[in-house]
Amino acid sequence: MEKVKKVLTNKWFILVVSVLCAAYTIVLGYFAYAVFFYNIVYIDKMTFAIAYAAFSIVSGLFFFYTRRSFITCIIGMVNMVAFFPTLLLDWGNWPLLIPAAMVTVFGFFSCKMNDTIKTVFGTIFLLLYILGGIAFFLIMNVFRVTTVDTLLTPDGGLVSPSGYFRCYVLDVQNKSSGKVAIYVEPNQMDKDIGEVIRLETTIKRLIKQAIKENKDDALYYDVHWDGDLLMINGEEYFDEKDFLAETDSGELTYDFSEGVWTHTYFEFEYPIIELIDRFKQVITEKFSEAAEEPTVTTAS
Repeated sequence: MEKVKKVLTNKWFILVVSVLCAAYTIVLGYFAYAVFFYNIVYIDKMTFAIAYAAFSIVSGLFFFYTRRSFITCIIGMVNMVAFFPTLLLDWGNWPLLIPAAMVTVFGFFSCKMNDTIKTVFGTIFLLLYILGGIAFFLIMNVFRVTTVDTLLTPDGGLVSPSGYFRCYVLDVQNKSSGKVAIYVEPNQMDKDIGEVIRLETTIKRLIKQAIKENKDDALYYDVHWDGDLLMINGEEYFDEKDFLAETDSGELTYDFSEGVWTHTYFEFEYPIIELIDRFKQVITEKFSEAAEEPTVTTAS
């Protein structure tokens, strides 16, 4: 028993365990990256919840054990920042958020640091979460057009014969007549992690959108693959050969340099930004017209 106590109180052993606490920071950072660029889909939700909860409990014990370590104090503050994007962008994903929130808050408040420093950083993090949450709420719920999107293609989309691309059709309902939107996505960039979650890519390209004259317009779109070509109502709209490149080893890879591909979490229309763009366009046209007008001079 004395030997075990001697090992547990050894400063070098505590230092090693405090370094191991950084593993939780890496996981938080990875999920923060994932929610920006992927959709997190569960393959086995229960297994993930149990495994992540167990990992979080062990990490919490490590934080408590090394709470007097300077390294643990630094990691505790970094975790408060690393967890913030996941909290905002994946709200409602409780198997991921609840364990991470408990470990992040516990790790910060349990670490032994100067009371003044902890108060200052605690205030900063509190303002970050409150003001950041309010700003995010305003952007997502006030400064955007609210739509109801109905997927008209099967789950997983319509996959091309080559397997490199998939497309899907959305029936977009808004305050006006609505529209039909057809997107193409790469089909081989999703990532399976431990057979419990899948990270589905958000890279996509808008192929066609059209205002609906009536609510049933979206049902009459004939969308299918004809070899490498995506056909919409008998017309070619996408050729996958234009977006595949051959590597030095002869393998095909994606080339997103052509056309407009989006890779972002935020997928909505900004009426305020559109208004600003129109205002800038009008001002630019007015200045251009003034510059083109000939100058008339009179002889004195």
